[in-house]
Formats: sequence, structure tokens, C-alpha cells
Amino acid sequence: MTRLFKVAGLAAMLAASIAIGSPDLRAAQVDSQVREGEAVVTKLSANVSAITYWVSGSDGWHVVTTVDAVVGRAAEADNHAVVRFTSVLLPGQSHVISIPFAVGEHEQGLRIRRLGDRIEVARIPGSA
Repeated sequence: MTRLFKVAGLAAMLAASIAIGSPDLRAAQVDSQVREGEAVVTKLSANVSAITYWVSGSDGWHVVTTVDAVVGRAAEADNHAVVRFTSVLLPGQSHVISIPFAVGEHEQGLRIRRLGDRIEVARIPGSA
């Protein structure tokens, strides 16, 4: 468990540096391999982004995704809604995170799949 927290902290710091250095970084392409502890930043809309990483455990691969949405803009600061999703994936399993959207916008989703010995993170259109 301590290892999970250390990797989570490292991934959060890495993700923050990636987001600052490369604001247009997209999720891994279908054929890209996301390595253990590597943070992947996915821009889901102008106001929503997600950071995903995984660590191996005895019961499967623990995948953590943190979604940050700017929900209102104030004169001095942005207001953020942040939510964290965790799941344990075995080979062949996946999960989808659906992102709420405003009237007139297109729904977005984030699909995370375990394909053998790799994780795939992909932005997908919603089901609405």
C-alpha cells in the first residue's frame, strides 16, 4: 500500500509537470503502451482534463484517473470540480468514464483498457 501512495505522489507530480510543459498533450494512441507509474494527460474538452496512471497489485492492475473540470470562472480564480476514479483491471477488462457536458457541447468519454501487458487510454465520443 505504501508503494501505491509513493507511486501516486510521483505520478501526480509528473502529471503536473507534463501539464505545465505540454498543455496540448493528448491521451496515448491506440498502439502506444502506457508504462507502470507513467501519467497520461487527456484533454477531454476546453474545461476538462484527466490524468491516468496504473500500478500492479497482487489482485490486478490498479488504474487511477483524476478528472479536473473548470466549472465556473471567477475574476480572481477558476473553480474546479475534481473527482478520482479507481479500478482494478485484469487482462481484457476495461472501464469508461463519462464526462458531463453543457447544452450545445458534445459528450466525451475516456476508455481505459487492459490489453495483455499494457494499458490503453483513449478519448471516445459519448453515448448520448
